[in-house]
Amino acid sequence: MLDPRGRLLPYVRAVCVFALFVGACTIANTPQQDLAYARWAKCNSTSATLERVDLDGRITFRYTTPGDREEIVQCFTEAGRTGQPLPEPVGLRPVGGQ
Repeated sequence: MLDPRGRLLPYVRAVCVFALFVGACTIANTPQQDLAYARWAKCNSTSATLERVDLDGRITFRYTTPGDREEIVQCFTEAGRTGQPLPEPVGLRPVGGQ
């Protein structure tokens, strides 16, 4: 497609597409999310599943028993005392659970 001023339009489109592609490739976790994932790796139990980690580092997880939830939350609390604090984690009951 020719631009009335010459051949500029195809090059502008190509540059815009390239810029969008590069921008999409640079999306990464926030430092708080990286810390939250590291804490999850340390504190999770085999009966809990990670639901999500928000941009501010808040961890949302599903647990099987109330004891599992308490154990995980306690581990996060202890980690926050000796390291950078994160928002309070959210423990959710399993779908259809008690």
